Amino acid sequence: MKHYKKITALIYGALLLICIGIVWLLGALNRQGNTGTGRESAAQESSQQAGENPGGGKTGAGTENGPDAADHGLDESEESEEERLARLEQERQEWLAEYRRQQRRHRRAHGSGKTEEETEAEKPYEPPTLMLASDLHFMSNTTHDDGKAFWSMVEHDDGKIDQYSEEMLDTLVETAIRNHPTALALTGDITLNGERINHELLAEKLQKIQDAGIPVLVIPGNHDIQNKNASTYFGTQREKAEYLETGEDFYEIYHQFGYDQSPNRDTASLSYVYPLDAKHWLLMMDSCIYDDGNHVEGRIGDATLKWMETHLKVAKEHDIQVIVLAHHNLLQESRLFTTQCEMENGPEVTALLEQYQVPLYISGHLHVQRIREHMTGPGLEDEQEGIHEIVLSPYSFPGNQYGMLSWDLNDTMTFETRRADVAAWAKEQGSENPELLNFSEWSRQYAKSVIQEQVKQTITMVPDDLKEKMASLYADLYLPYCLGEAVPWNDAKQTSAYTLWQRVDPKGKKFKEMQSMAEDSRVARQNWSGGGRQETTEMNPAGQSES
Repeated sequence: MKHYKKITALIYGALLLICIGIVWLLGALNRQGNTGTGRESAAQESSQQAGENPGGGKTGAGTENGPDAADHGLDESEESEEERLARLEQERQEWLAEYRRQQRRHRRAHGSGKTEEETEAEKPYEPPTLMLASDLHFMSNTTHDDGKAFWSMVEHDDGKIDQYSEEMLDTLVETAIRNHPTALALTGDITLNGERINHELLAEKLQKIQDAGIPVLVIPGNHDIQNKNASTYFGTQREKAEYLETGEDFYEIYHQFGYDQSPNRDTASLSYVYPLDAKHWLLMMDSCIYDDGNHVEGRIGDATLKWMETHLKVAKEHDIQVIVLAHHNLLQESRLFTTQCEMENGPEVTALLEQYQVPLYISGHLHVQRIREHMTGPGLEDEQEGIHEIVLSPYSFPGNQYGMLSWDLNDTMTFETRRADVAAWAKEQGSENPELLNFSEWSRQYAKSVIQEQVKQTITMVPDDLKEKMASLYADLYLPYCLGEAVPWNDAKQTSAYTLWQRVDPKGKKFKEMQSMAEDSRVARQNWSGGGRQETTEMNPAGQSES
């Protein structure tokens, strides 16, 4: 049994190396096929000119494990034979010393004569786990002074707890370190409105997670690049702030969070592939439009679709399960929010993913926790299931929800919604702030008050006390709707507030919105299980399945 486990682990290690080789080769071919087209970051171009691979690391002898001639400031063409041999011997001795040092460290760490590689090889295979969060809308305390301009912005927001953005992010960092998943993926809108200072400080905090040995993978959202709403708030003044103008700016700040670790990046967008392990790939897709200014809407560009299909085809040929993540929604997910959420070419992307039997697509953007299966239409195999989409609720909203996706040995996936405990983090920090120490209940009541006040402004010809009651009912439904909980519509219809809505404004916008929320959320949308191994289907040259 011991030898069986060792052989199994070695096989998975070899498969992972093969996977990385495959996607690296795809990248090389893709770059050759797209010479003169697409959009590649200046940082990547310069790194390739300097001898770096698509994943960001140097190639050949120029890796961190061994210096090359350039590191010694020598021109090999001017070396004598004696100097060349002396240099090579020095490099050999450096490599040998480093090897022996690592071996001693491994033996001390494990209390045995075995190397770390041998110890790892004896461990049984464990499927990956993926921690997920979306729409952090991080706002650093350096961008406001808690004054009038700031609070005016907060009160007109959608219920996000902007005033405790730093504390919520610090809690997420500690939660990720405690969970220790295979990776943490952030699906866009990671800053409030794309402020450069917020991006830079966020990257510093995310680095703590990577320092703990957990890869962090990021992609942009529509708030993150070319957002002219980027602002600071001091005193009574809202002033424009520096924002990221291009995808290259985003790459410059976040290249170490997924991009450098990717064996193959798309040259036409900020998309990349990330192998979780030998049998599981993530396609981190950039669905944002920012080349000609900031757009709320999203789409996957034509060149990027071709890049994505290449990876889907190779993955299917090698029996690798692919999960796709992007910021914008794949499907029409909400009766309440019906515009600017689903990608403009969502049906085209859906058809492509279902052609290659991708089981799951994960997004954010909507600010509502949703889980939905696409209902396949005529012309598809009866037994073929439609792709599922999980829309993550915004972490910046009360509840501070994030997701955990795990696999079993049969590749069945389980997704569950969890909540980061800001109150526990605050207690560990020695905080005496009563709002932080009772954060779950306080934040929910606070967000309800913000939504309630906004709804009150839309009600006319009604006394203030009745406006209060009507708006309170709306807020009571809105919060569970956003969190993916079942909306208590039957209970709501028994209240006097509901009767008031029926009498005062039965055809009004807000009353219809409450009905839409109820229709969308008859049951909770927080957990899901699916996927699993499917029989491999042969693909013809056109990419169509053959029976």
